Amino acid sequence: MLDVDIPALAARLPAAPLTRFAPAPTGWLHLGHVLNARYVWETARALGGRVLLRIEDHDRIRSKPALEAGILDDLDWLGFHPDIFPTPAFRGRPCDGRQSDRDLVYREAVAHLQSEGLVYGCDCSRGALAATSVSVSNELHYAGRCRGRGLPLTDGIGWRVRMDPGVETFDDARVGR
Repeated sequence: MLDVDIPALAARLPAAPLTRFAPAPTGWLHLGHVLNARYVWETARALGGRVLLRIEDHDRIRSKPALEAGILDDLDWLGFHPDIFPTPAFRGRPCDGRQSDRDLVYREAVAHLQSEGLVYGCDCSRGALAATSVSVSNELHYAGRCRGRGLPLTDGIGWRVRMDPGVETFDDARVGR
């Protein structure tokens, strides 16, 4: 088992939690994925939970069917069998848990954020982002070039979340606040 304080984690999570493993088919499964998968599966099993497999194919240009098939084959070979949206070899059917399958759900969520003024369009290329980003504590931060431009949220335009300057906090199940 990985170095996880299961009793402390169990106290912070609902009974029988649903965990998620979400590889992107933009490259082959690597050791970082395997370590993450091990953490996800071992945590779920130790807490009587389940594992959902969601293929994060949001990068429509770089996502490839051959890479997805390779990831699913590797997960099967390594013994990582999800409970929800199983890999083909484990259940004998195609994987049906792709982010793109839920496009309508995401578009509805973005429409809500847009109605609240919390999302905006951005057409900056990666090169433009690198050239205009601001260094804060040795990290590059988006300078906000498109924040007030009113670009439409259409395909081909990046969608950014509008956040006021400051520090965001959240509770992480493993490390706390």
